[in-house]
Amino acid sequence: MIVFITFSGKTAELLAILPHLPDIPKVVVSAHTEEMTCKLLNMAKGLLLPAPIHEPEEVSFGVPAPTTSTTVALALGDALAIAASKYLHTTLSGKNPKDVFGKNHPGGAIGAKLAAATSQG
Repeated sequence: MIVFITFSGKTAELLAILPHLPDIPKVVVSAHTEEMTCKLLNMAKGLLLPAPIHEPEEVSFGVPAPTTSTTVALALGDALAIAASKYLHTTLSGKNPKDVFGKNHPGGAIGAKLAAATSQG
């Protein structure tokens, strides 16, 4: 699967790469709320995850730079990652998510805490 994160869904670089990608599922995180309005999805079949913002960033901040849209995309990406992780590591494998996280991320404060809890338990 490939996940595209794009506000407009019509960025030239993304559209140019489509013919070079294998026929795999595509997910588009975009400000579009309907698939038919997203040029990226007009060129490739996929799933739209709408991430609209309440007003253009230029109105909010005086500059048309990605600010609010990137925050919305990040939140949606985190939710997608958590949902996929729960499905893969809990539903399919029956494992405890903390055990999986501790195994895959043994370093740092969180990994050390999970490793200590596992060795004591």
